[in-house]
This record gives sequence, C-alpha cells and structure tokens, in this order.
Amino acid sequence: MTATVRRCTPSAVPRFLHSVVSISALRQAIRIAIACAVAFAAYKLLGLKQGYWAVFTVLIVMQGSIGGTLGAALDRLLGTLVGASLGAVGAWAHDGGVIATGGALVIVASIGGYLAVLRPQLKVAPVTASIMMLTMPANSPIATFVIDRVAEIMLGGLIGVAAMALILPARSGVLFTDRAADVLDTMDALVGDMANAIRSGTTLALGTTLVALRPALIGVEQALKDADREHAARLWRHAIPPAVPRTLWRMRSDIVLVARALNPSFSDLVRASLGEPAAALLLRLRDEIIACAVALRAKRRVERVDVAGARQVFATALTEFRVSPAGNALDLDTAGHVFGLSFALDELSRDLRDLADRIDEING
Repeated sequence: MTATVRRCTPSAVPRFLHSVVSISALRQAIRIAIACAVAFAAYKLLGLKQGYWAVFTVLIVMQGSIGGTLGAALDRLLGTLVGASLGAVGAWAHDGGVIATGGALVIVASIGGYLAVLRPQLKVAPVTASIMMLTMPANSPIATFVIDRVAEIMLGGLIGVAAMALILPARSGVLFTDRAADVLDTMDALVGDMANAIRSGTTLALGTTLVALRPALIGVEQALKDADREHAARLWRHAIPPAVPRTLWRMRSDIVLVARALNPSFSDLVRASLGEPAAALLLRLRDEIIACAVALRAKRRVERVDVAGARQVFATALTEFRVSPAGNALDLDTAGHVFGLSFALDELSRDLRDLADRIDEING
C-alpha cells in the first residue's frame, strides 16, 4: 500500500495562514470570551439557579454584527417566552406520571413545532418548552421557574448585544459593504472570463461560480436587514439604499444571460465581426465593476468608466453585421444567441450604471 503525500506549495502556505489568522474571527473570539465571562459572573452574583442558560444564550445569539446579534437575541427571547408558556401549561396539565408527562411533552412539542413553521422566529419555542418540562424540579412553583428561565435568556441576550456594540463594534453596514464588494469581485472575474472566451472562441463554463453568487447575494440582503435593525434601534445609522441588493441581483441575471448567449461559442465567422467589439465592451464593463468595488471599500464616489463609447462601437459592428451576407446567412438559433448577447450587454450596462449611482448616494 502506498501513501499519498500532499505537498504545500509556497503560494498555498500564505493562503492557509490567511484563512487561519482572520482579524474579524479574532475580534469575534475576543467579544465572545468577554461576554461569556460577564454572563458567568452576572448569574453567579445574581444567584440564578440555572443561570448557565445566560452563558448558552450569549454563545447562541452572538453573530457577526450588532444587527445580527440583536435580531438573534430578540428571536430567542420571543421563542423563549412562547416556549416557556407552552412548557408551563404542559407542566400544569399532567400529574407527574410517566405516561402523562410523555403525552403532555408530545402535545407541547408539536404545538411549538407548528408555531415555528408559521413563524421561523419561534424555532426555539419547542426546544424551550421541552427543556422546561423535562428539567422542572418536582413541587417547584411553575411561575417562578418560567420567570427564572426568561430572566436568564434576557440576561444573556442583553450581554451579547452589549458586547457586540461596545467591544470592537462590528456594524452591519460595514459587513454589507464588504459582502457587496466581494460579490462585485466575483462578477469582475466572471465578466473577464467571458471577454476571454469570446475572443478565443473557447467554451464558457461558469456554472459553479454563478451558483456561488446566489448565497453571496443572500448574505448581502441579510447584512442590509441587520443594518436596518441597527438603524431602527438607534445603534448605528446608515444611508444604504434598499435598491443596491436588488441591482446586484439584476446584474447576476444579466451575467447569466450573457453566459447563455456565449454557450455554445460563436463561430469564427461571427467572432470575426463581433468578437473584438463584444470583448472590448465586456472589459469596459469589468472596469466599471472594479471601480464600484473600489468605491465601496474606499467609501468614495465611483470613478466612472467610458462604457458608452464601447457600447456604441459594439452597436455599430452589430448593425453592419446584420446587413452583411454573413449576418443574413445565420441560422435562427445562432441569430438568437447574437441578439441575446446584445440585449444582455445593454441590460448589464444599464444596471451597472444604476449601481454606480446608488453607491454615490451611499458615499455622498
């Protein structure tokens, strides 16, 4: 039997170190460590019998931003209130026997699960209800037990939010900017690959990267929701227009249309007339995508790129090609790809200009 030895190339080592030594991860580790210490000390000083739930809550609710943590803390508190109420009713309704307890547990858990489906914010409700019924000491006052659990969860949530807001604050608006810029970096690479493909006549394979854009864009939307939550709670104000994530989604759709138009690759006859103008326009669009990403990270207005000139060159080449013998000889499928490419490039240009305008609004 032979063993396979994996070698680390020089370029792989810095990449590995970068993934391990993350400034944002270290900051989060510091916040969690301090918040856990405070929660532990608080529940000991307050004499809470099961105050360790405050520590558990800190670990559960602390997200990557203030807004995310606030949302998670509110959801957990709401779920705890509902779950504790269900658990209290279940504990009151049975006589302590094994069968009666099991039946009440099943009913309470199913009701909590039903509510969690209707309202995802209540996903901890069936868990809380079940824990309460299974851990409530015999002959313990139900109301006192419920109040203690809610107090412990509330304490942990408050400590988690305070830690995110006061210890190396992680604002959702900053997270939004980073995520949106990362999406633009991916789009920049996609558009560059498209330009190279149309010039060389090679087949375009972007499926995996295009699929990866979807969760990235969902992350952008979530960061904006968290930023809005911070804004509503007066923890931090932002001026991010809600149109930004919508425009990024439209740009993804435009890129998908361009990819479909270029697959299969155009014949040498088509590329001889349209290849260079289309590639030049794609590269201009790529330059503007890069300019938008730079502006987001640098918090300044977008340095505009002359996309209109490249669009005019492509439009002229397309018009000449349409009336040429080669253009008239195109089969229906190829003609659909050619005009689909023209439409997609126009849409991408329009949406990219709209994105640049929205970034200018953010950065004044």
